[in-house]
Amino acid sequence: MKFRDKVVLVTGAGRGMGRAIALAYAREGAKVVVSARTARYGEETIEQIRALGAQACLVGGDIADRDAIKSMVQGGVEHFGGLDIVVHCAADTSHGLIAEMADDTFDHIVRSNIQSLFWLAKDSAPYLSKAVDKGRLIFISSGEANRKYTPRLIAYGSSKAFMNSFARGLAVEFGAMNILVNVVEPGLIGTDHMLETLGNDLPHKLAAHFPVGRLGESADIANAVLFLSSNEASYITGTSLLVDGGATMIALPKVEEILKGQ
Repeated sequence: MKFRDKVVLVTGAGRGMGRAIALAYAREGAKVVVSARTARYGEETIEQIRALGAQACLVGGDIADRDAIKSMVQGGVEHFGGLDIVVHCAADTSHGLIAEMADDTFDHIVRSNIQSLFWLAKDSAPYLSKAVDKGRLIFISSGEANRKYTPRLIAYGSSKAFMNSFARGLAVEFGAMNILVNVVEPGLIGTDHMLETLGNDLPHKLAAHFPVGRLGESADIANAVLFLSSNEASYITGTSLLVDGGATMIALPKVEEILKGQ
């Protein structure tokens, strides 16, 4: 019960990695503020948390909406009386060629994956600064931030590269405020959304060539997040933890060959 009575806000907690992270904190005794754009998914996460004997509340909203982020933070604080940890997992994962992408599609990526960082950091900082064992702000980035190019993911990968840089600067600014800021960069993780987008076969074909020859699981990311918010990581800030089974070390020509062959 490493996080007994800690209050944790997890965005994107309705499905996939976000839900796995929320449940992992609940198993360790945390009070979890579940943020989910789709209320039905958020309610399912709440039910699973309560089945573990932990406390949770639902604060819905779209991270691309400024007012929604204010409501997420305030809702959690009002329900549980404070905020110790924030994990920002929600993101827009739109695919497409830049030359063919609509202006409003790119704008939504910017609002979801870039502007939301500023809003969430600004709104949560006054509460995280009051945490007893240092407040924690953890962003879920992507291994795409480290790649030179992956077909149809330029906008997404670039937004995650911004996230990494933003977190490093924020770690310095927020250090004096009693807050540690870090990033977890997932690789190819077998979430429902990813499998719905790429199908069941392609991800496993790609993963077979990784040094750790399997598709990543949401639990792999949850474990990394819990480590970075634990007392064992109290001297770590401004870092990016890559959790990808070695995927980013695979030669890009090999990846493109698999993608073309599908």
